[in-house]
Amino acid sequence: MKKYALAAAVALFLIAASITSREEAIPKEGFFNYTLHFCSREDCIKEITASLQAAKSQVKCAFYRVDGDLMLSIPANVPAWIVVDKGARIPAAGNVKISNASSKGIMHNKYCIIDDTTLITGSFNPVEEAKSDYNNLLIINSTALAAFYSSDFSMLKEGKTQAPAAGHARRKRAILNATLIEVYFCPQDNCIDAVRRALRKANSSILFAAYSFTHPEIANELIIKTAEGVQVTGVMEKSGSGSVHSKYAAMAVNGIGVRLESSKWLMHHKFFVVDGETVITGSFNPTKNAAERNDENVIIITSKEFAGMYVEEFDTINNRSSAQ
Repeated sequence: MKKYALAAAVALFLIAASITSREEAIPKEGFFNYTLHFCSREDCIKEITASLQAAKSQVKCAFYRVDGDLMLSIPANVPAWIVVDKGARIPAAGNVKISNASSKGIMHNKYCIIDDTTLITGSFNPVEEAKSDYNNLLIINSTALAAFYSSDFSMLKEGKTQAPAAGHARRKRAILNATLIEVYFCPQDNCIDAVRRALRKANSSILFAAYSFTHPEIANELIIKTAEGVQVTGVMEKSGSGSVHSKYAAMAVNGIGVRLESSKWLMHHKFFVVDGETVITGSFNPTKNAAERNDENVIIITSKEFAGMYVEEFDTINNRSSAQ
């Protein structure tokens, strides 16, 4: 019996050591070079166009919606492959290949990898009618992050789909000049678990801006944090907030200071800011479809300087919004 117990203990130790070693194999880069744009006050199509025009070797993009004219900005000698949602119809042109994703839900990503060194991500669909909507566009120079997104892109390009992961979220992490960045792809990486874990760490404040908010578990995390004394404040897009699935009313009656943005422009952000230092952003709306059916991405960045820009954007929108 002791031999079996010893063998079991050794096996558990080896498994734990293996997991630890995988967790510790985090790529590190000596710089965190990025530009962050908020599309209601900056020309985000111009920013994407400039990045595409600078491509030297290859372009790989996954866009839920994209204007076909944007592809013309890619240099003619640079091979490019764009994956779009299965409902999109974008004609191929010259060096640009177009394919439709085979997602269970929608292919809702908004990212590009340029030359395997530059990542573009955020909430912005590069179409003309979205230019003035509330969105964020993040451009980061990082081979590590580009590699994470390239792996996901390969699956989309090949038409592969994955079921939601059980258990804890699968983490892809990089450290850029002491800044920790985590990346998750839905549904295979259990994005809900990743978002909930980040929210649970809040000690003082949570800000959120959400186009659609219907996921009961994330709403419950915010309600629990409010009961614990954490100041939770949010802004949501007015259209859809009155639906039976929206968590707007449930959050409002449980003490969360949530407002509705009701201008003619869409409040299309999908971000949280935890304790003024951790940002959760990407294509992921806190909804069940985003968690279980759609192809999405979540990027979590811990940096007070970086988070401060999202806090400023939140304050701008919040001051223009109203409680209903």
